[in-house]
Amino acid sequence: MLARAKTKTEAAGHTNVEFVAATLGEGKLPANRFDRVLLVTVLGEIPNQAAALAELSGALKPGGVLAIVELVFDPHFQSRSTVTRLAISTGLAERAFFGHSLAYVIHFEKPNDA
Repeated sequence: MLARAKTKTEAAGHTNVEFVAATLGEGKLPANRFDRVLLVTVLGEIPNQAAALAELSGALKPGGVLAIVELVFDPHFQSRSTVTRLAISTGLAERAFFGHSLAYVIHFEKPNDA
């Protein structure tokens, strides 16, 4: 999937995109490095979700956004309340919600003073 995303990004002429293959929660992501992080139907597959979101929160620059997408048809679907609880526990703040209980995107923002 990373190779496909990279190919599409390059074809679109975007040069400011960085792809990182890492196991979330192991502390391999650099601190305060990313403006945006996107998780699409993957949170439920991560064994230590709290550690993963803490690492993502730390990797975001202040003001950076973590977007989490969930679809009820995914066998590892995570409810909005579960996702929100996890994200808020890492210091992120919910900024936007799109969709409904069966398919949604939530944007969480890292505070500027973090």
